[in-house]
Amino acid sequence: MTDAKQPTYPVATIAKLLLLSERRVYQLVNDGIIPRHERGRFEIASAVQGYIRFLQERQIGGNASPTDYQAEKARLTKLQADYKEIELAELKGSLMPMELVLEAWQGHIANARAKLLGLPPKAAAQAEGAEGYAEIEQLFKDLINEALDELANDGLPKQYSRSIESIAANLESAADADG
Repeated sequence: MTDAKQPTYPVATIAKLLLLSERRVYQLVNDGIIPRHERGRFEIASAVQGYIRFLQERQIGGNASPTDYQAEKARLTKLQADYKEIELAELKGSLMPMELVLEAWQGHIANARAKLLGLPPKAAAQAEGAEGYAEIEQLFKDLINEALDELANDGLPKQYSRSIESIAANLESAADADG
């Protein structure tokens, strides 16, 4: 049969036959998957064959598949929900921006380095007049505790420091329970 003798059907019929919405049929027409015969009318055989070819290519990983709207919509919804969870965690103070953590720890490590490098000259100067091993040992303990006390401030904003303090307290109580 020639093209002129093939009956044509409206988009509603083609959509019903392919189990698609009329809008989806038009998307497939615009993507060149289903051929259009005349305005709003289609040949059943060419429409079905075009759609079957599309599904076959999609099944074997061909490039002919347009973006699946429902899958993309679900993906977007999940990303939006994940983003809101992150925002909420930040507001609660249980999640910190990575830049803030890096900046705080870099400062903390630089401060620790300076404190540790400052211990030997400070200890040597004070140990010179000490009498006996016990006094020198106490001097070192005092200097180390002084440096550790200064390093105890983590340099983070208070909203995050409170979270860290509660985590540290929970870790200490868990360690006490174990030991």
